Amino acid sequence: MTAAALSYLFVPASRPDRYAKAIASGAHRVVIDLEDGVAVADKAAALAHVIAALEAESGSEHALAASVIVRVEGPRSARFESELAALAGLSAGARGRLAGIAVPKVEDPAALAHAIAAARADAGTGPAAGPLEVLAQIESAAGLARVGEIAAADLSFDLDAELDSVTMDFAYARLVLESRIAGLLGPIASPSFELADLDRVEGDARRFRGLGVTGQFAVHPVQLAAIHAGFGPTAEQVAWARTIVDTGDGAVRVGEQMVDAPIRDRAERILAQAG
Repeated sequence: MTAAALSYLFVPASRPDRYAKAIASGAHRVVIDLEDGVAVADKAAALAHVIAALEAESGSEHALAASVIVRVEGPRSARFESELAALAGLSAGARGRLAGIAVPKVEDPAALAHAIAAARADAGTGPAAGPLEVLAQIESAAGLARVGEIAAADLSFDLDAELDSVTMDFAYARLVLESRIAGLLGPIASPSFELADLDRVEGDARRFRGLGVTGQFAVHPVQLAAIHAGFGPTAEQVAWARTIVDTGDGAVRVGEQMVDAPIRDRAERILAQAG
């Protein structure tokens, strides 16, 4: 059983000097951001930096040593199509360094389907070799209303709600439910902008995990350890899981708990998260 990524660290596409640092940070995924993290005047240069880094030979300056996710502009942006086309035109070698794309401000499932098809197609030659992750970011009430057709994370700004509010808990709970129905991994939580109070970052991450959220975006490497701790199992949970897995098949009693197949599945997921 493979554990899901817990942390997704943003790095501005306009700062290729930070790509390697982000990859070396310990984040489970690095998201090179062409959207909010880049000033409008720098958009064209930022895309060129991303493509150059993906195409660069290993060992060269700014070459990517690991696969990354690229966040493109939203479907309503004039740059949406050109960014998708640039990624679709990558060479086979560069494709191996592209783990997936993130699509922000998703409200229309047709636009998302178009983005998925474009990202997964080799420039005119058919499907790309190997699947790409697609993170559909829901950032509005309109997107949440169609979440049964879409699925992902991040809408606090449009709802004018705090990240730790009941409103956001409801939104994440619905995203968790719809993701499960669609056979997808659970949603990824919005990033915390707290850089000093890391106990709060960890506490928020643990609360998200309790809602069924599978990971969280980060805006700075200093947040990663707290996010990993919050989403990862505690020592007590790992010890419990090992005891459960060791019971074998069938329904048996372990202490004051009856153990059957669903309980063992949960124990196996905990051990997978613990590595």
